[in-house]
Amino acid sequence: MYFFLLSFMILGAGIKYVDAAYDEKTFSKKFALIAAPILGILWAFTMVINHVAATILLAVVLAVVIKGKIDNLAHLSGVLVIVPVIFLAGIQLMWIPLAFLAAAALVDEIGNDYIDKKKKSFDDKNKFFSFVKYFFDHRWMMKVAILSLVFMGLIPFYFFFAMLLFDYAYLGVRRASDIKQGKTDSLILLKINDIKQAIKARKAADEYTVA
Repeated sequence: MYFFLLSFMILGAGIKYVDAAYDEKTFSKKFALIAAPILGILWAFTMVINHVAATILLAVVLAVVIKGKIDNLAHLSGVLVIVPVIFLAGIQLMWIPLAFLAAAALVDEIGNDYIDKKKKSFDDKNKFFSFVKYFFDHRWMMKVAILSLVFMGLIPFYFFFAMLLFDYAYLGVRRASDIKQGKTDSLILLKINDIKQAIKARKAADEYTVA
């Protein structure tokens, strides 16, 4: 169980690192190009040793391939490691869950692309739009699909947590990339400003006390 939790977390963070390196220029392309095949090996190995992991990870691959997200050399090198394993290693798959999860992952990708284009026009005070924005920004359709398979007794519960770690590791690296670009949101900026003001006030108080 612990291997899958760690593996999914590394894969989620690694995918976003490569994305950010190529699309946002916030991380090293050279390191991303070196890391991508290693991620591909880990991805393939995780699929080989467990049929549930294979089903979930292949669903993710199918969704991003269909959406044309394999759009840089690093991602391509990773996929070129994974694909031969799928055909040569005799991976066991759960075919009906695979179709179900791939459809859910594809909906996530479509929804995520949509909110990326429209999020500036969303009214954050509208609870429905805020929910839709959060739901697809955090790719919850795939997690809901996995959770439904858990409730049906088809896959172990810890794979839901593995997918949570995958997505939130991805989001954590995205936040790091945003910070490097100066894209911290207003709430974070307010907290930073509050801390700065508190430090200044403390220094002023100390200076007054000394005087």
